[in-house]
Amino acid sequence: MTVNRDTLPVMTDVTAPGTRVPAARSVPDGVSDEPTPRRIPVPRLGVAAALYAVSMLLLYLTPMGDNWNFVDVFVYRQGGLAVLHDQRLYVASFNHGQLPFTYPPASALLFTGLGLVSDWVARILATVASLCLLPLALRFALRLTPFSRWLSADEATRLALAGAAGALWFEPVWTTLRYGQINVLIAALILFDLGRAEGHRTKGVAIGLAAGLKVTPLIFVVYLALTGRLRSAGTALATLAGTIALSFLVVPQDAWTYWAHDVLNDGRPGKVENAADQNLRGALSRVLHTEQVEGVWLTAALITAVVGLILAVRAWRRGGDEANGYALCALTGLLVSPISWTHHWVEAVPALLLVLLRAYRERRTAVLVGALAAVALGCSQVTWRVPVSGFAGTLELHEHGVQLLASNAYVIAGLIALCWAAYPPEPARPGPDRG
Repeated sequence: MTVNRDTLPVMTDVTAPGTRVPAARSVPDGVSDEPTPRRIPVPRLGVAAALYAVSMLLLYLTPMGDNWNFVDVFVYRQGGLAVLHDQRLYVASFNHGQLPFTYPPASALLFTGLGLVSDWVARILATVASLCLLPLALRFALRLTPFSRWLSADEATRLALAGAAGALWFEPVWTTLRYGQINVLIAALILFDLGRAEGHRTKGVAIGLAAGLKVTPLIFVVYLALTGRLRSAGTALATLAGTIALSFLVVPQDAWTYWAHDVLNDGRPGKVENAADQNLRGALSRVLHTEQVEGVWLTAALITAVVGLILAVRAWRRGGDEANGYALCALTGLLVSPISWTHHWVEAVPALLLVLLRAYRERRTAVLVGALAAVALGCSQVTWRVPVSGFAGTLELHEHGVQLLASNAYVIAGLIALCWAAYPPEPARPGPDRG
């Protein structure tokens, strides 16, 4: 709103002959001294789609498009074949003794479709699915409150396509694509559910399904319960129970092995000190130069989980801010999980988009700078710049100095973000009134 200064009353005080000093101007009713938020720029649909298409092509043509081993697609397909041929999932001979199957048995039921096609077709299907789900997940994120009030559904679609063009170059997304991982599907399921109308009778189903495929989304069930949405939390748990019951019906031995034993075996997915394991447990192992960090890790994880969930619940209670609630909950889950490979950090990509857009809109300069630093970190592949021993050796236990900073970069950034969120936001920088 533009105020005509000529209409404001002016009081004067004569301090010297011929000198007029204006006194304080009164502000008319309805005029706020708060800075007007910026309008979020949104490209046209054709431009956004072209950006995403060109970004996919460039990624394929650069060195980042080489040597995609699709190792996880192979594991998924072998899991599906094991179900089809009545073979065991959680045995040493699975996958010819190579990578183990570390997912709940219900996920193997989903992967039976991959067992019906060739390995080459399975790779194409996994890649196409992730490339389609990435902008969809970002769109679901942009429909969370308060973004759903700031952007129309059409604007969210266009902005999601443009955002996906940049997100392809993030290390977690790139690693998800080259391994053929299902992380984008997990993020899309969670975001879809959180964006559904409150009180909808099926709200919680997608989160429960995500937890049935990969246990870590259970933190969002806790988040729903703590924010008072008990019906949705119950629906999520009921859906998870349904996936477990189905697995006991189809593959009872595997279901018993996983849910009675392997679900608590945090060493089965890989070595804790591996630099690709970006969570508190992995960071403590590398910093303390030992694999035996259970005691200190459990304490640190408990404190982080409590603080992160409190912050997420606080965000929700301040006007139903689901966007910040998701971001804080996803970040907390990644930090406290026993295993968080870098490709699991795909869940943080929609959160980063939300933080960037909110900081721009609300003129939060410091937050915007911090978010841009996180973008640079995500594109840097810094965790690949240190020795990685894989499933053999302990190279990461001998890191020092800059190597420790690089191998723990995601964890450090995540902890900084949680600490920042614990403080009130910085005052918005004054800007022009845009009406």
